Amino acid sequence: MTNELGGEPWHYLSGQISYQNKATASWVTNSKSTVNSADLCVFAILADYGEITWTVELQQALGSGIPFIILCLDDTYQEYLTLKRYVDVDAAISDLGKRNLVQTLSEIDSMSRQLTIVPFNMDSFVEVYRREAAKLFALGLDALAARARKESLAMLMQDHAQLTTQDLVAAEELAVDEFEEKAWRKLAIQALAHRETTSVDTVLALLSSREQGIQRLTVDNLAGLYRQRPPDPAFLDDCVRSANESDDVGLARRLIPSLFELDVASAIRAAAGLDLSEIGARRRLSGLLAENENACRTDELREISIELFSKCVLKTEESGWIRRAKDCLERLKPHDEEADD
Repeated sequence: MTNELGGEPWHYLSGQISYQNKATASWVTNSKSTVNSADLCVFAILADYGEITWTVELQQALGSGIPFIILCLDDTYQEYLTLKRYVDVDAAISDLGKRNLVQTLSEIDSMSRQLTIVPFNMDSFVEVYRREAAKLFALGLDALAARARKESLAMLMQDHAQLTTQDLVAAEELAVDEFEEKAWRKLAIQALAHRETTSVDTVLALLSSREQGIQRLTVDNLAGLYRQRPPDPAFLDDCVRSANESDDVGLARRLIPSLFELDVASAIRAAAGLDLSEIGARRRLSGLLAENENACRTDELREISIELFSKCVLKTEESGWIRRAKDCLERLKPHDEEADD
């Protein structure tokens, strides 16, 4: 059957498996190697439990992303459905092999795995196998087509002006795809920032990316990616939260100038929630506060700015930027005559 589909079947009975014979050889190692070398794994359950199949090969296929199909003889599957009704499988099923098979099928069929088991009978095996393999073949063609579309999009993104509305939608999808190539994702972020059309949800998803480089590029291009002016305070709070929760200790330092680029007053308010444990963040924040000292004097911003300057100079050795920050702090603090007034 596999030959008819253009493939080469590997199985233990024919010896067509990946293996190494040496002093430290093991069936487990050889089984893992075979799965990693395969284009498609087909697990066919008849009546007996194969320990290596379920404890090694299936786990290896799951972990490595190798496509696989699970086929089960209909009589065996119906017996499993009957046996699993027992609350205590260990006590209810004396045969060890059958008990292991029920437990394995139950795990495959459970909410934690949510894998699909396809029943067959002896007369329909070839038809069922062909049908299920054809489904994976179709998925493979779809994936190939999607890859080609992304490659075309990557070329277009080098000239931002060429991107259509549909291209920009695809660029957003590409940018947030955690499994896609980082270089392509960065191209998408830069294109979106240039065209200023990104949704808020996309920006927040990029700020929460597992890729440090994606987070940094998003922060650096925040003013282009997020266009609402003045910015929504809730959005800025989300940005600050993402920086505080990031493993990248320098992300807060990068975020500070981007916040000020959006809006000075909003940035000062948002910075009150920022983790300033990193000295670079304190230095950058104090510098921008000093540059915008007049804004720091207005309304409730004065009190917030005093608090921020105080955090910046706390437990930090004397230096040029520290002296400048302390000078600004003194000017912002209320004097006795102001208190008398």
